[in-house]
Amino acid sequence: MKQIDLTEWSNWIDGQDVLLKMHVSPRTLQRWRINGLLPYSRVSGKCYYRKSDILELLQENYNGKIKNEE
Repeated sequence: MKQIDLTEWSNWIDGQDVLLKMHVSPRTLQRWRINGLLPYSRVSGKCYYRKSDILELLQENYNGKIKNEE
């Protein structure tokens, strides 16, 4: 029987956690899935996301600009 690494579980969160953490609507999260913007795994109708994929999405969309105040 294959050994399961339980530390891997901490790398996954469900859709509800993504909605709360990212402050987005369910429709936005659905659009991200449909457009391939955020990879996911679906088990029994429930979607799960890797934390690393969410962080990568944030990093790819980071503009890095700081507004100069005068």
